[in-house]
Amino acid sequence: MRKLSEGIGILGYSISPQRRRRGYATDALKAITEFAWTVPGIERIELYIEPWNRGSRRAAEKAGYRCEGLLPAHHEIGGVLKDMLRYVSP
Repeated sequence: MRKLSEGIGILGYSISPQRRRRGYATDALKAITEFAWTVPGIERIELYIEPWNRGSRRAAEKAGYRCEGLLPAHHEIGGVLKDMLRYVSP
């Protein structure tokens, strides 16, 4: 995976189930993205989202991210390689 030393910031976020569908993920993502752009050396910000996670995909898109495409078997989660969508900040 790419690293901060390569100018790439990779963000992650989580919203508790009882707080979902209220815009918190979008608001949090906008805030952390704004902060990430202040980190010296950052040239690109990425998100990796499982294709089935429509809520996270919607939050990313509402925060201005665009999907670059599907990365098959990209992340290992629980010992299983999972497909991921890569989103990038404008």
